[in-house]
Amino acid sequence: MSTSNIPSPGRHPHCDLPGDPSLILTTNVDLGDDKGDILKRLSVLVAQSTGKPESYVAVCITDKASMIFGGSDAPLALGCLYSLGGINMANNGKIQSGVTDVLEKYGVTENRIYINFFDMPRDCVGWNRATFAG
Repeated sequence: MSTSNIPSPGRHPHCDLPGDPSLILTTNVDLGDDKGDILKRLSVLVAQSTGKPESYVAVCITDKASMIFGGSDAPLALGCLYSLGGINMANNGKIQSGVTDVLEKYGVTENRIYINFFDMPRDCVGWNRATFAG
């Protein structure tokens, strides 16, 4: 076993994991029976776009939400992507475009989808009783 696979003394083993991208998406449209398929498509999209294994990706979608944007309740979506790394202009653009591709079928146009992208510090992400900083 190489020394790069051994955690540093005094550090939690999760400190050396790449992290967990999480996409949280809220929309006012009804995704109906397609929601499970949409979750899976977005999970693959986030994994491929960030270069992270899909086993690290979490996706949460809330549909039929009470929402307004620009004074209108026309179909819209708001989202946040949190990740330890993998946040950059190219990756963010792929995710923004991919989410738009998925939601257009439900009447959500590209100018009614906002996603905020957050590159999280390791000490601000918790999993398995610890943060990724230790």
